Amino acid sequence: MSKIIQQSLAVAEQIDSDARRKIIKARAKLMKGQIGMASILLPLELVEVDEKRCATLATDGRHIYYNPTFVLSLTEDALQGVLVHEGGHVIMEHPLRRGSRNFLIWNYACDYALNIWLVDTGWKLPEGGLVDSKYRGQIAELIYRTLTNDDEALQDAVNQLGGDQSQSGDGDSQSSDDESGEGQESETGDKESETGKYSSLPSTVGEVWDAVNNDGSPMSEQQMSELSTEIKRTVSMAEKLENAMSRDGASSGWGKIQEVNGANIDWKDVFRDLLKNTMSSDTTWRRLNRRHQWRGLHLPSQDQAPRGGTLLWITDTSCSVSQQELNVGARTVQDIAEDCGLDKIAACYCDTIVHKNEDGEWWDVYDLSYESLDLKIRGGGGTNFDPPFNLINNYTDEDLLSDVVAVCYWTDGFGEVSPEVEPDFPVFWMLTEKSSYADDLPFGEKIYIDPTGLR
Repeated sequence: MSKIIQQSLAVAEQIDSDARRKIIKARAKLMKGQIGMASILLPLELVEVDEKRCATLATDGRHIYYNPTFVLSLTEDALQGVLVHEGGHVIMEHPLRRGSRNFLIWNYACDYALNIWLVDTGWKLPEGGLVDSKYRGQIAELIYRTLTNDDEALQDAVNQLGGDQSQSGDGDSQSSDDESGEGQESETGDKESETGKYSSLPSTVGEVWDAVNNDGSPMSEQQMSELSTEIKRTVSMAEKLENAMSRDGASSGWGKIQEVNGANIDWKDVFRDLLKNTMSSDTTWRRLNRRHQWRGLHLPSQDQAPRGGTLLWITDTSCSVSQQELNVGARTVQDIAEDCGLDKIAACYCDTIVHKNEDGEWWDVYDLSYESLDLKIRGGGGTNFDPPFNLINNYTDEDLLSDVVAVCYWTDGFGEVSPEVEPDFPVFWMLTEKSSYADDLPFGEKIYIDPTGLR
């Protein structure tokens, strides 16, 4: 080995050693005033990474990855802020929840969900942190939906990060793989290719990486569940420690972060919010806003245009859902559909094929103004998710499709669907189980339902 190479390696080792000591020192100082957060950070193993993998810091729920050059560029206070930021991502279990979402947009959503809490509880944000009060109390999944459907909201995030105005480019020519983030490599922290729709977006300060095993392979559902349990246990102990060490015995409030953590959010709230987000929020002068008329002000009202609309409902009848569960789910879905202003639900049933009703029709159409959603299981064979989407894309009357606002597929998720059958409508997978099959669904939003609440 040449002398120049030896000297270069020695300099690199010294930089890393200095950076590591600086992190340990900043973490130790948190023990004096913020022992709860410090106890979250202590179990996270420190791992050096180069600038190609990460320019700042990142966490996968088990490690803190750091770029030594970046660490040495920070003041001690700023470094504490970034560490607390990464600890917050762990508390919120963000490394366990990305699924097939785009890596960069998921990081934006996680930062918005986390940083408003940091501000509200008195933490100092890292410079360049994303914060917006309109996202207060929202989970990352809902914020992600906003960012991917609202160009202005995404541009606001880019502007906060000092990004280029032309960040989004021409998304029409991009593949679904590029947009979803399925190009992410398995090694920890390696992100999807730089050729996708969002490839030119700026990165956040302090990243969230997917949880992986020691060899860099993706975690199984069981392993992710075990890590989630471990995190919850650590958070609980940290909050108790924080309370015990505080002078007046009162919590500083950080442990209450679980209240805005989406891990246990009610599926009905998620579904309602997502369904409303698919509908227009434009204003109309055809109906004046009654909230202001009493003041003599004539203002437009919100236009859920087109007022009404149809929800397509697909039930997986491959022994995935019991009739009792379906009855409870139907009542809830109808209430939410009516709350969102929909006037029709069209239902079909599929195992390996779509089954017609007694009249020879594929769809049972319910007018919600006078009919109750009465779902009756038809079929009962194997599982194939493609046929209902083929039905929508190729064999359903335009009159029915003209008012469709979304497609819901009620299933346990144990099946596969071809990417090319994705319809032109938002798709919501109503999943009664968590599985690797569900993780691999190539399109649509996943909404997990606790089946015990349907009995």
